[in-house]
Amino acid sequence: MRIDRTIFGALETLRVAAPKPSASIRPGDRRSRARGRGLDIADFRPYVPGDDLRLVDWNIFSRLDAVLVRLFHEDRDLSIIVVVDASASMGFGTPRKLDHAGELACCLSFLALRARERVRVVVAGGGRAKGDHLGALPTIVDALERVEPTGVADLPASLAQEADRGRGDHAVLLTDLLVEPDVREATLRRLAALARRPVLLHVLGDSELAPNLEEAVLVDSETGEEVPVRGDKKGYEAELARWRSEIETRCKELGILYAPAFTTVPARALMGDDLRRRGVTEAARGGGR
Repeated sequence: MRIDRTIFGALETLRVAAPKPSASIRPGDRRSRARGRGLDIADFRPYVPGDDLRLVDWNIFSRLDAVLVRLFHEDRDLSIIVVVDASASMGFGTPRKLDHAGELACCLSFLALRARERVRVVVAGGGRAKGDHLGALPTIVDALERVEPTGVADLPASLAQEADRGRGDHAVLLTDLLVEPDVREATLRRLAALARRPVLLHVLGDSELAPNLEEAVLVDSETGEEVPVRGDKKGYEAELARWRSEIETRCKELGILYAPAFTTVPARALMGDDLRRRGVTEAARGGGR
């Protein structure tokens, strides 16, 4: 896998989006449902002996003669699982889909680690790396750069294995999803169960978006199966649109955020533009950290 290590400088104003409250027990800067010490008032309750008098709202006491204690939103961190498909089909395109997926995985890891959030990066059927501070980023990048696309990755099994290690607040799967319909269904179901906010980044390259239909056959890179083609560009484009729409619709039914991640758009542009509009990333507090 080839990763541009200069890409992170363009991400200073972003962070991983978190529209749902964090379920973590570790302190951080993400809103949670927990009540405790924080910056934003969540509610009030009657004072009981032993409460910290600094939490009493004396303005309310002076106006209503009621002793109420302020409750604050307690900020927690996020746990993020990033799964990269390294099957043989990910080795095609210019740039290769695997390189594109690797850069996006590193970008997401950088944003999380910079905020001291927990990250697990997993290669389906292969290795993994994790960390909770920016010093872990070189280890994650090194682990991904040792990966080459090969064979058929068992995506459902890899996702189930990660679920056994613990669900996350976020789970992001980067794949071309060029699998049989039953495997695709199992993959999406496993992804939906892996985190409170599952995300599919659908990685497609020029070999899918604009294939050479002048050839007599298309060859499945993973199974070697040959499929005859007739050079019907309009028919291919219609089938591609139908296939992508079917995947996006199923993702919505399962509560998965679907976002295309075409290799024709550089990773840094995707992170700050399309993925930001779709709610995968958002502006960092204060424009950066």
